[in-house]
Amino acid sequence: MSATPLTLNLIGPGRAGRTLAALLARGGNCVLQDVLSAEHATAQSAVDFIGSGRAVRKLPEMRPGGLWLLTPPDAAIAPVAAALAASGRVRAGDIVFHCSGSQPSSLLAPLAAAGARIASLHPLKSFADPAAAVKSFAGTWCTAEGDAAAIAVLKPLLEGLGAQVATIDASGKTLYHAASVLVCNDLTALMEAGLQVYEKAGLDRATAQRMMEPLVRETLDNVFVLGTVRALTGPVARGDAEVVKRQLAALENADPRIAAAYRALNTIALELARAQGGAAEAALDAVARELQKYQ
Repeated sequence: MSATPLTLNLIGPGRAGRTLAALLARGGNCVLQDVLSAEHATAQSAVDFIGSGRAVRKLPEMRPGGLWLLTPPDAAIAPVAAALAASGRVRAGDIVFHCSGSQPSSLLAPLAAAGARIASLHPLKSFADPAAAVKSFAGTWCTAEGDAAAIAVLKPLLEGLGAQVATIDASGKTLYHAASVLVCNDLTALMEAGLQVYEKAGLDRATAQRMMEPLVRETLDNVFVLGTVRALTGPVARGDAEVVKRQLAALENADPRIAAAYRALNTIALELARAQGGAAEAALDAVARELQKYQ
């Protein structure tokens, strides 16, 4: 714990912002000072959730602070940075960072021109429920890029909260964030697609969700223990083109959107099956031909 806690200001207190501010403030290395949102009620709600700080209505009401956390929507980061730089509230040496996974720290360039140390720090975590996210934050991976001096302060702060911090090149952030969307947000969408197909097969939704839970959890465990190649099972892994053909036809009839997702995902599964080496190449070639139909 640092001898002198940093004063922390928060702009844009959405779910991620209030979670991180709560962690930093409750961790003892930061003292939350002022919170600003486009809607004053949102700022007050964040203050109530965090348990400290003061909700303000306008940028000129914010006091100078050593650490500025900006978590507005991505499209608002640059305008907020410009307004903050013009306000004169940020001093030389202050650290200003945003938490976008897809946007670079360079969006904060006006603040760097004013002498601030800028960075981007993205926690690879779902913030659907801030209260739960605070409790489960330990072990979260975060990617960081920006000024070395800013990272040197932010990294130990996050590690003190139990996080693991990896540096990333700003040029790779869009692909990094796209990968995160695939394994988090799109995984949720994939579960929904599966539930819809279970329903079309005649199962009620609640029963289908209970049925799929152990299968999904076991699959995830296998991926992280065995790796994706060894974890793959099912008709593509077996080279069973006839099953793939029937399933595609049924899905095309039930919901062409989900059929398209099935084809796209199983094209990647086919690559894993070839790497696995359990099925004959001729059988896998037959699967490939079925996956290419309807395109």
